[in-house]
Parts: sequence; C-alpha cells; structure tokens
Amino acid sequence: MKAYLRTKKQGKCYYCLLKWQEGGKQHSKEISTKVPVKGSNKRRAQEVCEELRQKYERLYESNGVNVSDTLFTDYIEEWLNNQKRFLKPSTVYGYTKIVENHILPYFKPKRIALIDLVPKHIQDYYYRMLDRGLSSATVKRHHSIIRKSLQEAMELNMIPYNVADRTKLPKSKQFRATVYDKKTLMQLLSVSKGTTVESAVMITSYYGLRRGEIAGLMWSSVDLDRRIIRIERTRVTARGEVFQESTKTLSSCRELPIEQEMYDYLITLKQKQEDNRKFYGKDYCDDGFVCCFDDGKPLKVSYISHAFSTLLKENGLPHIRFHDLRHSIATILLSSGVSLKIIQEILGHSTLSTTANFYLHPDLSEKSKAFNLVSGVFSPSIMAS
Repeated sequence: MKAYLRTKKQGKCYYCLLKWQEGGKQHSKEISTKVPVKGSNKRRAQEVCEELRQKYERLYESNGVNVSDTLFTDYIEEWLNNQKRFLKPSTVYGYTKIVENHILPYFKPKRIALIDLVPKHIQDYYYRMLDRGLSSATVKRHHSIIRKSLQEAMELNMIPYNVADRTKLPKSKQFRATVYDKKTLMQLLSVSKGTTVESAVMITSYYGLRRGEIAGLMWSSVDLDRRIIRIERTRVTARGEVFQESTKTLSSCRELPIEQEMYDYLITLKQKQEDNRKFYGKDYCDDGFVCCFDDGKPLKVSYISHAFSTLLKENGLPHIRFHDLRHSIATILLSSGVSLKIIQEILGHSTLSTTANFYLHPDLSEKSKAFNLVSGVFSPSIMAS
C-alpha cells in the first residue's frame, strides 16, 4: 500500500490518498488528515498520512483472518484503541466513556459476531438506552460512535453494509437556552467583582467565548499593543487530566478587537497578576493564563461552571449555564443592530445557520419593534371594520 499527500482546490485540510492492489485490481481511498493547509503544517500532514497508511495496511492484512469469529464487542474495542492515533484526547475520552459504560455492558453478554450484527440489534440497544432515561441527544451520540466503527468495518470488507444506517433515531428536543438581558448581565458583572471567576465572567460576557476558550486563554494571545485577542486554543479535561488543544473548528480560531473598556480591564488584571507574582514569589505558578487564581494556577473548566453556579445562587440571580453567557451576548448584539454575519464571526461559528438557529433569542420587546415597523399599514379604521 502506498500513500500520497494531496490538497484540494479551496480545501482547508491536507488529504491522504491510499493506493493498493487487491484481487488483481487497483484500489484507492482518500482520507482527510484533518491537518490545516494554512501554516507550516506539511510535515505534520505527511506524518499523519503515513500513520493512516500503516493503520489501513494492518487492517487490510487482518482481513485474512476468519471474521466470523470476531465479536462485535471485540471489534469496537480494537477500533476505539486505534482512534487514539487520530483523535484529540478529549474526544477519545468521550468515546471511551460511552463504549465502556454502555455499549460493552449491553452487547458483551449477547456475544454477537460482527458479521451477524443486524439493524434490530442496534435498534433494540437504542430503545434500551432510552428506557434507562438517556436523552435522545445522548442516544444519537451513541449512534454516531457505533456507525463510525461499523463504517470502517464495511470499508474493510468485514461486513456487507453498515447496519447502523438502517436504524431509526429518536427525535431530539431543541434546547432552548436561558439568556440574560442587559440589566441582568450588568448585575452579574457587578456581583462577580472580587470573586475567583471575575475575569472569566467579565471576558466571556464581553466576547461570548466558549468555556474551554476562556479557560485556555493565555496572555501570549493578548496583544495589548495592537489591541487584538486571538482565540486559538481551548482547555479540556479528560479523566482528571487537563489538555491544551486547538480550537473546536477552523472557524473558531479568530481575532477579536480590544476596545477601550476591555483594554482598561485587561491592563488592570495584568497589573494585579504582576502584584500577585511578587507576593507569592517562587510559589507563584507562572503558566501565563489570563484566568487564574491569585497564586497563578489556571482555572479548570469544571471549576468555572461550579463557581459560576454558586455565584448566581448566592446573589439570587436567575440560574443559567456558564455557556448561556455566550447566548446572552449574541442576543444583545442582535438587538443592538449588529449584523448576523458579524455575530457569527465573533462567536466563531462555521455556519450562519448555527448562529441564527441556536444562539439568537429575541425577546418580546424586539418582536414589538418588528410589529411597529408595519403598524402604519393597519390603520384604526381598517382594524375596526
């Protein structure tokens, strides 16, 4: 098997083209390396391409064994182990929790061979998970993992078709976020002063960052001279370990302006941390994170959510998730006349529909403004007739 690194016209990532001979015929397969073309990433893309070649070469060679003896549970465990080569640690952690806590305990006692797996086996699993109280959205995540694993088995000729494609998924209820209006948001900013999550609340409320983005924000990404903040990494937790990773998508990697009020706040925050560095001396944790404790240790993503919830409860504010600050600023920007496209770029969404469908929540006053625009059409005489 041979591997060739390729790019596509207007493509964002490098692709790996695999070619091999099988049964006297030439075969090929194109796989995204998920390595961005932009930047000095060609060497990394070549390394990923070689890893893909080795992986698929091993898998194709394994087709020589009797697949009828391979249990579905053994296959998905091996598939999951191979994903560690290509996925982020946080993604592998999420997959592992679902496989180990749900999929394996359900299917292992049944001892179903991979080749004997039929749609009803998978459908019954989804029904059982729903009966146990799992949400439809969570069951869909389970489906995504099962489908991905079986898709690879099908591509390797281990099964004739992907049985997960012939199942029926439950309908998800669209989540409706609770948002703060300007008045409530100002109350929140006021009561957050002096707390451990002050900086996280202040900056997130201003820019609408994701929880991992604010936890991963470093001073090296804050250019006070040019007055620009670069959102270029996220901080995640998996099995108690903390990882620094790239942003969620290429669109999530973005530059945001530092206007005067935020500039003044960041200058004050930076000076406070300089004072703390002198006070703690050698005991100061100088990792360079913007949001940290007095001793410099960075705030973990889980701590931000917990402390934020406590802050709201202690001050009698309506309960919202920390992520709902992102929804709140998006809605406030819209009501202030900011275009949908600009809001999309501020939030770092890859599509305009995500911004419009999930992050904008016009209140009753905004709807009243819309009707006022056409109020002249419906005169009292017309309405009375």
